[in-house]
Amino acid sequence: MSKSKQNGIEPEEVVQIYGIDTVRLYLLFAAPPEQDILWDAKTDAIPGVQRWQSRLWHLATKLIEARDSGTLPSPQLLSQKERAEARRIWERKNLVVSKVTGYFLKDYLFNAAISRLMSLSNILSEASPRLILHSVEFEDALATLCVMLAPMAPHITSEIWKGLSQIQNKLCTHHRWDMGVLQQPWPTVDLEYVQQPDVVEVLVLINNKACGKVCVPQEVARDAEVVHDLVIQSKLGSEHLQGRTITKFFLSPRTALINFLVQE
Repeated sequence: MSKSKQNGIEPEEVVQIYGIDTVRLYLLFAAPPEQDILWDAKTDAIPGVQRWQSRLWHLATKLIEARDSGTLPSPQLLSQKERAEARRIWERKNLVVSKVTGYFLKDYLFNAAISRLMSLSNILSEASPRLILHSVEFEDALATLCVMLAPMAPHITSEIWKGLSQIQNKLCTHHRWDMGVLQQPWPTVDLEYVQQPDVVEVLVLINNKACGKVCVPQEVARDAEVVHDLVIQSKLGSEHLQGRTITKFFLSPRTALINFLVQE
């Protein structure tokens, strides 16, 4: 496909339907920059990216409405269970910051970066109304997500940031709320998270279908045989692989993914 052969695809029509942010995210998410993709606007991929942006907008709306409800946010009011949920959001945020920073600066895997940001939005979508109202972690994770997404989708993140910056009784003071999202410093991993034992969250696929994740120590995350054994011994392995014949398995350390091919 090239201009000389006059078989290039004009994206203007798709941009008019879905917007430039959606089209840009789709192009970056469909494949790494050095690979070709099958351009087919009729598939569900572009609407799927648009739906994800809608979910981000909805998350911001829930936070804004919670803080405008008249109830003052107070992290001390969270129960032990809710604090544990807030801790999981904090851990996921730091993991995503670490991974996405590497994808931007070293590997240029923008599709993997978007996938990580989607995983952060997924855990935020599970937050209860009380957690949204009272936790620093939810507010910080959503703001951090916007900052990391902004280089790839500046229009929607700028609008979301504008809404977040007008929230009363904000709990996060380290963000520069008086400046735009594209003027924010790039997020960094919290020192407390860095000092934790290093682990890697490996995505487990069975016959190319995702079935969950298993945490493995950082120092063995590139050893295919060790990761294989750790997955087999895990709860996920006992549920999905026990008693099945594994014909092959492949480990991709760069994207933290292991794929088991089993006989049906």
